[in-house]
Amino acid sequence: MTLKDRSAFTNKQRIYDSLAKHNLDAVVVAQMENVVYCSGFYNFDLRILPDRICMVVWPREGDPVFVVPDRRAASDGQMSFIEDIRGYKLLDGVFNPHPMAMVHDVLTEMGVTGGRIGYEPLYLASYHADQLRSHLPNADLVGCDYVMDEIRMVKTPAEIELLRFSSVQTEKAIANAYELARPGDTEKSIIDRMGYSITKLGADFVFANVMAAGSRTPLGHHLGEEIPVNYGDIIRVDYGGSFDGYVSDLVRMAVVGPPSDRQRRVYGALSEGQHEVIDWLGPGQAMDEIAAKMKEITGPKLPAGLEVVGFGHSIGLGIHDRPFITMEDDRLTEPNMVMQIEHITTDGHEMYHTEDSVLFHESGVTLLSDYTDTEAMYVIE
Repeated sequence: MTLKDRSAFTNKQRIYDSLAKHNLDAVVVAQMENVVYCSGFYNFDLRILPDRICMVVWPREGDPVFVVPDRRAASDGQMSFIEDIRGYKLLDGVFNPHPMAMVHDVLTEMGVTGGRIGYEPLYLASYHADQLRSHLPNADLVGCDYVMDEIRMVKTPAEIELLRFSSVQTEKAIANAYELARPGDTEKSIIDRMGYSITKLGADFVFANVMAAGSRTPLGHHLGEEIPVNYGDIIRVDYGGSFDGYVSDLVRMAVVGPPSDRQRRVYGALSEGQHEVIDWLGPGQAMDEIAAKMKEITGPKLPAGLEVVGFGHSIGLGIHDRPFITMEDDRLTEPNMVMQIEHITTDGHEMYHTEDSVLFHESGVTLLSDYTDTEAMYVIE
């Protein structure tokens, strides 16, 4: 069986260029999102069965090799744009020495067992990392997590179009659920309508369904409960789906009944700051510079005593891809990056939150999540 050709989602030359730039003879890629990117293979098993490890061995010179469980290699045929697919002996539920033994064989064939080999210490399980070291006593094993970030953070045209589509479809799903909602509906009933809508609109499944109303809005990544939403409650939805492996992640807020003057003022200030920051964004800006600018622009707009958190992150195959817009990250924005821009403030027992998806280009950014008007909260009546 021939599976979908995903090669348009991968910039192969960028992989080779990054390995050369960082003086790596090869990389052993095991983290799920990086494997999908470097192989063109996407299957739900990669998320739910990480112990059945799949790896890409990509050399600085020559062709990559895809290392997968033997069952996968035998059943999926043309599963990847990588032609050389090797199947290791799968042993479920035990420490399996076979994956890294096969990686060693591949690196030996490539002639780089004594070279500088990149791997992902942030993600590779310690057992497999120890196995890799034992098989490669003469290699210089170096962390390449940031190298993989550098490769994936700049999107191909196909990735950009899919992320644009996923953003708009996610907005439609949220808007549809808010339109159907009524005072007294439960948090869960509202978020469940979003799940039905987003799959009808093209998502494979719901990826993030954060939902909270009233005094629960400050709860981190809260799942909707069978609790009615009442007049005066604000609603914070942080929502996304998986679209052919690529995820969406947007915040849209609502209020049950007309908002109070205070609610209108706090959300309005946050939304105004969000739009001004997006208008200011452009290529060549450092992540910490953006984080500082978000506070500088949005902070003074809020009522006295309220503080703003400016945050953001890349998005694509992962919902929180790096780089992050924080004071601890100084990497620069580049054309064809897609980033999430978020502002958060807490007023007493209520948390207000904005999040949009933007595409960087040569002269600024384009708002990808442009389906809904976010100047005011949606009113549920």
